[in-house]
Amino acid sequence: MAMMMKMKRITSGNFSLLFSLSKLPSIRICFSSCSSTSVAVVVDKATRLAIIKSKHFENLIMARSKNGSLSLHDALLLFDYVIQLRPFPSIWAFNHLLGVVSKMKRYPTVVSMFKQMMGFKEIQPDISTMNILMNCFCNLKKVDLGFSLLAMMVKLGLQPDPYTVNTLLHGLCNEGQWPEAASLFSRMMKGGVNPDVVAFTSLIDYLCKEKRTGEAVTMLELMIQTDVKPDTATYNSLIHGLCNAGQWEEGTSLFIRMMNEGVNPNVVTFNSLINALCKEKRTEEAITMLELMIRRDIKPDIFTYNTLIHGLCNSSQWAEATNLFHKMMNEGVNPDVVTFTSLINYLCKEKRTGEAIAMLELMIQRDVKPDIVTYNSLIHGLCNAGQWEEATSFLSNMVNEDIVPDIVTFNIVLGAVSKQGTITKAHEVLKLMNQKGIKPNEITNRTMISMYCLHGEMDMAKDVIDSMEIQGFAPDLAAYKMLINGYARRDRTDEPLRLAEEMLQKGLTLDEATQNKLRGLTRL
Repeated sequence: MAMMMKMKRITSGNFSLLFSLSKLPSIRICFSSCSSTSVAVVVDKATRLAIIKSKHFENLIMARSKNGSLSLHDALLLFDYVIQLRPFPSIWAFNHLLGVVSKMKRYPTVVSMFKQMMGFKEIQPDISTMNILMNCFCNLKKVDLGFSLLAMMVKLGLQPDPYTVNTLLHGLCNEGQWPEAASLFSRMMKGGVNPDVVAFTSLIDYLCKEKRTGEAVTMLELMIQTDVKPDTATYNSLIHGLCNAGQWEEGTSLFIRMMNEGVNPNVVTFNSLINALCKEKRTEEAITMLELMIRRDIKPDIFTYNTLIHGLCNSSQWAEATNLFHKMMNEGVNPDVVTFTSLINYLCKEKRTGEAIAMLELMIQRDVKPDIVTYNSLIHGLCNAGQWEEATSFLSNMVNEDIVPDIVTFNIVLGAVSKQGTITKAHEVLKLMNQKGIKPNEITNRTMISMYCLHGEMDMAKDVIDSMEIQGFAPDLAAYKMLINGYARRDRTDEPLRLAEEMLQKGLTLDEATQNKLRGLTRL
């Protein structure tokens, strides 16, 4: 009863099947037999009796389950039918249907189906039923219910098998419960129950995510010692973990070992290594890895190309980056927002803003929507190139496209406008910033102080200093220095001295340059 109460917590609401045979006089269901011959079965009273007697119905469920042609709709329809049959079919007919839905990752649905089954005392689950349900609980990150199910299995007289325990181990790792996973692993080994490849891979994957790569490698060696052969997923977890930990050389060595042992790498394997090499700016080796990937008939995906293009741009290898960009399109891999942003960002850093804008236009032509990172790169590039008017135009484009600029965007534009534009234009940017609900930060305030001082608007600059404290920002030495220098340039000698006193009261230490400036003012 307690177990059933726990199950209620993870069911997907009031689960109801879309089709109810009780409401329909007959349903026409098309099955494929083992020989792939299409068979039409009209479920009426006469055929129901024939199906039950001949066990033909169970065979049809098994055939459809095995050949992979059973959709979720079909599985639920069949389940709705078998749950109404009297006598019930054998438990393995139910297991086939539960298994099909579980493979579709519709875990809450499986739990609801099981609850319906348990409403009939004539339906007795077996170890396979329980293992399917336990796998669902673990994938739902409800491993506590998995252990409750284990207790229920023992109570029902069902003997847990290695798959049961391995599923629990996998679930504990997925939920980051390492002490419990390590304890269960130890008990399994002592009890003569060897973890399978999935369980070992779960342990290795967890250790790698925690950057405990040394322990992960030790686990791999133990795995091999217990005659469990690592698969592609095992090596991928470890190679990815080593690469993320900056151990790309160890990752490459493991990659060579993987191939020597006859385990085929896939796109995930290559992507981990290419990403690590690009981060180290070893782009030539990354390109070599791409070529090996293609020779092994493994098609690069968008992540592969994005990683390489970003790496090449960061290494100032523009020609190679654009060649790869054209190659990916020729191969039918469509560039996405990440691809275009990498190229735009490079062009902007090189102050090739015209080409960057042309790249943005190509991006839009290909129905790839720019995001905030794209616009920030372009706006920053335009501002650095002294094109603040174009930058403000793109800021307006962002807003029109419902891309809300962040504080970084506004600070970039304000910085440019404050140096090259007018106070009026800066106020327009601040007004838009306020409309979008973006609050100024310390950089915003320092930018405005600098601009007001530059234009001789010292009272406005002092107002910003005063408002900083209201906003929760304590004015720092840099802000006060700008104000002191601004007043000094305007020959308002009393104000710097008053500000110096204010700074000391707030616990700010005057640096040597500021002290010299103040001494000079007192001698005037």
